[in-house]
Amino acid sequence: MNRNVLKIIAAVTMTFDHIGVIMLEPDSLEYYIFRSIGRIAFVLFAYMIAEGFFKTKNLKSYFLRLFVYASIIEAFIIGYYFISGENYILGFNVIWPLVFGLGALLLLKNKSIWIRLISILVVFAAELLHIPYGGYGVLIIMVFGLYRNPLTQLLFVLGINLLFIDVPLLSYLDLASYAKYIWIQWFSMVAFAFILFYNGKKGKFRMKWFFYIFYPLHLGIIYLINYLL
Repeated sequence: MNRNVLKIIAAVTMTFDHIGVIMLEPDSLEYYIFRSIGRIAFVLFAYMIAEGFFKTKNLKSYFLRLFVYASIIEAFIIGYYFISGENYILGFNVIWPLVFGLGALLLLKNKSIWIRLISILVVFAAELLHIPYGGYGVLIIMVFGLYRNPLTQLLFVLGINLLFIDVPLLSYLDLASYAKYIWIQWFSMVAFAFILFYNGKKGKFRMKWFFYIFYPLHLGIIYLINYLL
C-alpha cells in the first residue's frame, strides 16, 4: 500500500466525517457511523505529515506551503463569519493541527535542547487556541515523527487516546484526569490497519497537490448539496 493509497483512504474517510457533521442529524445512528469512519482520517494525515517531514528535502518550504494554505482556508472561514455570523474561526480548519504538528517536529530536529523544549509549548498552544484536535493532534504527529517502528507508534498513540478520550472505566477508577473526546474517537486506531501495510513508496501518480485541492472542493460540494436539499 503506497502513499497515494493512504491519501485516498484519508480523503474518503474525511468526506464521511464531514457529511456526518454537515448533513446528518446529530445523535442519529447514521451520524455516529459516518463520524466513526471519519475518525480514521486525521491519524492518516498525521502520519503523512511525519512522512513528509522525513522525506521532503526542503522542510522550510514544506512548512511555509502548509502554513500559507491553512491561512488561506482560514481567511475564507473568517469571511464566512462576517457574512453568516457563524463563528468557525480556528475551530474548523483541520489544516492547523497539521501545521502545528509539523512545526513541533521542526523544533525537535534542532540541536539545541532549549529549542526542542519549545515543542511542548506548541502542544499547549494548540490546545489553548482550540484548533481542531488541539494538543491531541499535535502529539500524534510528534509520535509519528519521533518513532519509526509501527508497533511503537501504535502503543504511544494508544496511550495518547487513553489520556484524551472519554473512557468510563478509567473515570470510575479516578485514573482519567482529562477527557476531551467521546468514545467514537477510538475508531481512529483503525488507521493503523492501513499504516501497517504501507510500503514506504510514493506511488505511480503525482498527487502532491491532491489534498490541497480536495479539501476545500469536497467541503464546497457537501455544503452545496446540503443547501439544495
